[in-house]
Amino acid sequence: MSILNYNKQYIILYNVVLYIDIYNIKSYNYIMKQNNETKIGFTLAEVLITLGIIGIVAALTLPSLITSYKRQETSARLKKFNSMMGQALILSVEENGDVNEWDLSLPPKEFATKYWAPYLKALSIDENNSQAIMYFPDGTKLTIYRGRCMDCIFDVNGDKKPNVEGRDRFRFLACDKSITEWCPNKGWCTYYYGNQPHSRDKILEACKNNGAYCSALLEIDNWEFRKDYPHRL
Repeated sequence: MSILNYNKQYIILYNVVLYIDIYNIKSYNYIMKQNNETKIGFTLAEVLITLGIIGIVAALTLPSLITSYKRQETSARLKKFNSMMGQALILSVEENGDVNEWDLSLPPKEFATKYWAPYLKALSIDENNSQAIMYFPDGTKLTIYRGRCMDCIFDVNGDKKPNVEGRDRFRFLACDKSITEWCPNKGWCTYYYGNQPHSRDKILEACKNNGAYCSALLEIDNWEFRKDYPHRL
């Protein structure tokens, strides 16, 4: 092999190696450029699409979460109130005699002050249009007025709205045991007319038509709000 041919082959080989090096350098620079561009962040379109998806998911799930929380909170307050009134009734009977001996002709404030206030942790007892209003430390209140019995409306959120029976207000009765059509054979009961047992379906229908009867439905359901509860809280 002549020196000339050797030099030509060397030059060709050198050019090939140089070309590969240049290609590799360009590829490396391209990859690094792409990586650097990726690190800059998401495009505006990508961010807007992501936020839109999050908004749709939130819109679908938040209402059910809020409803579930309200039902749990209302259920807990009703259980606490019913237990509290049951204990107060027992203590009051021990000191004031049987419910049949209570003076239901008293104005509501006097009645509440004499028979219930000493056994309940009420912040105050106010009077408004012949109604007694007892406020409790947890923000609830009890409104009492005289009908056939002493009608007692428990409001789970005090003076806050909606102030609608079956939603945030629930009716109870304090009756003379001789009044058999209401609270038969007991001095404290949920609101439902009649001295015979009624099916849940019948009371559910009554609750749908009149929120005053919903306390009786909730008592049957252990103060829990089932899926078929007819009113939005």
